[in-house]
Amino acid sequence: MNFRKKKPSHFSQQPDFNLRPMRLIFLLIGFLTFQAAHAQTHDNVWMNGNYNKYYIDFASFPPSLYTVNSDYTFLRTMAFMNDKDGNPMFYSNGCTLQNAEHEEMENGDSLLQIDYFCTSDGYMNLAHSAGLTLPSFTPDQYIMFSLSAGYPLPPVPCQTNRMVAHYIDMSANQGLGAVTLKEQLILSGCFQEPTANRHANGRDWWILLPDNQQGRFFRWLLTPLGLEGPWEQILPNPTAGNDSSCAWSEFSSDGSRYLINQCHVGVIMYNFNRCTGELSNGNFLVRNTAWNFGATFSPDSKLLYTVDSISTKLVQYDLNAPDVNASQELIGVWDGALDSWQIPTVFGFMQHGPDGKLYIWGGGSHYMHIVDFPNRRGTDCGLRQRAIELLGTSAGASIYFPRYRLGPIDGSSCDTLGLNNHPSALFRHDLEDTLAPLQVTFTDASSYEPTSWQWDFGDGTMSQDTNPVHTYALSGTYNVCLIAANAFAADTFCSSVTVGTTSLHELPVLPHISISPNPFSQEIRVHLSAQLDIEPRFILSDMYGRQITNTTLRDFETNIPLPGLPNGVYAWQLFWKGVQTQQGKVVKVE
Repeated sequence: MNFRKKKPSHFSQQPDFNLRPMRLIFLLIGFLTFQAAHAQTHDNVWMNGNYNKYYIDFASFPPSLYTVNSDYTFLRTMAFMNDKDGNPMFYSNGCTLQNAEHEEMENGDSLLQIDYFCTSDGYMNLAHSAGLTLPSFTPDQYIMFSLSAGYPLPPVPCQTNRMVAHYIDMSANQGLGAVTLKEQLILSGCFQEPTANRHANGRDWWILLPDNQQGRFFRWLLTPLGLEGPWEQILPNPTAGNDSSCAWSEFSSDGSRYLINQCHVGVIMYNFNRCTGELSNGNFLVRNTAWNFGATFSPDSKLLYTVDSISTKLVQYDLNAPDVNASQELIGVWDGALDSWQIPTVFGFMQHGPDGKLYIWGGGSHYMHIVDFPNRRGTDCGLRQRAIELLGTSAGASIYFPRYRLGPIDGSSCDTLGLNNHPSALFRHDLEDTLAPLQVTFTDASSYEPTSWQWDFGDGTMSQDTNPVHTYALSGTYNVCLIAANAFAADTFCSSVTVGTTSLHELPVLPHISISPNPFSQEIRVHLSAQLDIEPRFILSDMYGRQITNTTLRDFETNIPLPGLPNGVYAWQLFWKGVQTQQGKVVKVE
């Protein structure tokens, strides 16, 4: 297929750090057309895997896992992009670009011509930073921003010395795409990670790039007319001057906060002004131990999660507390478990699920941990260690997804385009405790600023709570609907919810157990309703997620002695075919 590179007249100029703000014009056909965003699911499918590649697909809750036929190698960079409907389109390790058929995209070779990690001398696929990918303002056009390492590799902290952009046209090659322009220089210097946040007008994107030599931040504004900037802001950054590959940056879900997590020194958080793109009020959380990559905000942007003590502790902070440092609370301790390859299942990178849960890669192992209710304070957040058994060991990097489903700040001084937040309704349900098998916790996962919620539980009852807990009178399957609304629009989402034990016919699909006595003193008895061809596993953990026992259920009734266990509340999980099918709590008393 014939294609033509389109080279903007100003894009290849190498900017100086003292340049006045400038506009870099994208001469792409149709770029001036803006398509209003609604229910953008560019982050609905994740890819990972060292030797066996697999997808984690959030088209349904809980997510599905399936292998993909790809021998691609990831290390430090893992860029992955779905279309607005959640269908995988392309991915990259920073050196080349692959299409949805797991073949090299047209013109997707050699994205970085001069890069230490992308040379032809055996270091291919070791690219040096996250790939920030954004949809443009016309259908099927995408932009990937990435960092390039010098050659030869400069010393720390200046190993990343350029930010560049690549342009992808997904209308080419019958939807398999083509790279139309690559390695276009944006800025040269010494940098940390680039990130993006939606402008308060609901259309444009701020691109933020911290300097790694001093407290200085560069920002651009991506609009339908091009890339405006760079502007500079001088602001203390205690994470600068360290290894930029040992870091993670992101914005909160509401776009109001920004963090840089540097694994050697700690986390710096700032407030972010979505109108001006400026940072303020830096708050530094000092870390006393090293090599901890994970840090993220809660979905409601009120809490911070970090990994400490060489990836063995999960810590939570209250960002609205008078003293954020003093609000630190331990919510999880790695229980020492190894996977089948003897890889420690420690706490690694964290990633927000479209279902409102927090997913934590288990180091480089076959497992992933889950925080079920990350907006809850303390151990009520519901950490479950090794809640998902992956289809292969995980790569060393996490995918960076901007907050695609962030709309305008309605009514603000920057709400100038006439765009409004039109809610997109979504929810999930959890059966938190089998002591109440008919009780269901519903969690709103809607986007675009709903202000009211109308729930129909399918049994003739209603609720206007945001995250209601509902108890059904009878076992069965119910069609539950949520109407999420604000002053501009309303949207409805419905899903089937099954509660209680329905019939023996369904047991091979969903193993069911009961626990007695509860409370217990010296032992518990696990009752399995039916024996299965694949035996389920019963795991009991304390409220920090530390595993107490891991038992294979081979009989209808299994006695598990628990002498000397301290009094308190303990969580249990039932796994079948590597997937959790049931969970609950038991109480230990003397």
